[in-house]
Amino acid sequence: MTFTQMHNRMMSHGTASSCAEAASSRAQSAQAFFNSIMLILGAIIVASIIIARLSLLGILGLLVLVLVVLLITAHFDTPWTRNPA
Repeated sequence: MTFTQMHNRMMSHGTASSCAEAASSRAQSAQAFFNSIMLILGAIIVASIIIARLSLLGILGLLVLVLVVLLITAHFDTPWTRNPA
């Protein structure tokens, strides 16, 4: 084998190796990008569940407050609690 043939063979293997490393690097970068998108989507879903629960609790709290106010005012002489004669 001549020096030129050996040099060409070594260069072709080195190029394939660097191409494989670049492809692997791109695959890892794509996987990291996918993982970050999934993490963001998961955080959005969790936040929407928390917001829905808090709004439900707020509505229930408002309903309880209205009922308490109605029960308290039922003992006073107000126009809507007077019995017609």
